[in-house]
Amino acid sequence: MSGSDIIDVTGVIERQRRNRLVLTVITLSTLMMFLDGYDLQAMAFAAPSIVRSWGIDKAALGIVFSAGLFGILVGGLVFGYLGDRIGRRLAILASALVFGGFTLAAAWAETTTHLIVLRFLAGLGIGGLSPLCYSLNLEYAPNRFRGTVVAIIMVGYVAGASVGGFIAAGLVPIFGWPIVFWIGGVLPLAAAVLCFFTLPESVKFLVANDREPQEVARILNLIEPGLAARADSRFVIHEEAQTGGSGLAAKLVALFDGRLAVVTPVLWFAYIASSMTMFFLNSWTPILAEASGHTPAQAALGLTVLSLGGAIGGLTAGRVLDRFGVIAIAILPLVAAPLVASLGFGGLGDSTFFAALLGAGFFVIGGHQGLNSTVGLFYPSANRATAVGWALSVAKIGSISGPLIGGFLLAGHTPLGTLFLLAAMPPVVVACCVLVLGMSQRRQAAGPEKLDQAAVA
Repeated sequence: MSGSDIIDVTGVIERQRRNRLVLTVITLSTLMMFLDGYDLQAMAFAAPSIVRSWGIDKAALGIVFSAGLFGILVGGLVFGYLGDRIGRRLAILASALVFGGFTLAAAWAETTTHLIVLRFLAGLGIGGLSPLCYSLNLEYAPNRFRGTVVAIIMVGYVAGASVGGFIAAGLVPIFGWPIVFWIGGVLPLAAAVLCFFTLPESVKFLVANDREPQEVARILNLIEPGLAARADSRFVIHEEAQTGGSGLAAKLVALFDGRLAVVTPVLWFAYIASSMTMFFLNSWTPILAEASGHTPAQAALGLTVLSLGGAIGGLTAGRVLDRFGVIAIAILPLVAAPLVASLGFGGLGDSTFFAALLGAGFFVIGGHQGLNSTVGLFYPSANRATAVGWALSVAKIGSISGPLIGGFLLAGHTPLGTLFLLAAMPPVVVACCVLVLGMSQRRQAAGPEKLDQAAVA
């Protein structure tokens, strides 16, 4: 192959067969998301023991939880931008070092002030990892499997957020609450070392930014053995060109350029609405289940059933998205609405109650994971991490307001039936937004607003 030959990187990605490099990317990303999910919940796992050990009121930890959420919000914005500037790989390493290091430091915290600062700083890394892993995997997966790949790495996230409860129950009585932070700190630091030696940079990022042609050739030859790519080959990717410069302001303006002037705000509205119902259920299900007459053990099990339904729903949404496009996943929030409303019906038997929770998890959380699989599809590689980071951070508006509104309504003695009826309204908004996104995707496929342009390395 001569140096004048042109290699279509997008074509190599799209026609790839199963290969070790892309499987490595998916496996490492799933591992990192597992640790990210664990660290997200680390404070919740340690909180009961901290309250007993320090002799403080539960309410004193409220600001600690809020500080962590605020850090996650900021982290998604900052690390998403860094991913588009310095690369997905380096930003993932930095994110893991940040949340691993500051989570580990929390094992030596002595006051709530220490925890407030450390959880905010850890939150920066926790919030930064998701958009980076999404972007990296979207840029290695062919279109026919993109939704499935994102769903797979999100299973890691859900599993990590769930497994900490078992760790806390088994180890905290023996080693005390610091063990939660020891595990949440040491494992991400070790994983960062592993990723340093084994995780490749996004090949599309390298080509779009005219970097490391030797590495580009090496990666493409691993994806397609026999390609015989060389450093002096011409590498091209066919995507919509990014408008404007590479600064933060330019990248934010690019999120609303052309057809994205509709896509981005609709996507953000969908994320906010979806997060409101999902986090309302995650936060209040145990308490509301007990108020409905179920035992504390059944209420706790209900949250596990809800998460299980979400994991299955996320995988299903990914496959539906890959086969039928974005518009097809609108069915998930549409079905979610009546299921959520049904949770407020009085007199549900245990089996009916758990079946409703399983269905609500499948359609509410599964629909949310469908958004996670969708968000990176509308943006070019040069701006994808920024776009995903902002979408996930804007979603925190719903993550915070959903449980908060639920708390205010409960304080006002709102009947359970009315409460769940109100919680069923945001999924309808999500469905409408997804329909708009689906129509935009179809128009883009039929005839993009802009001609595809080649980014040449």
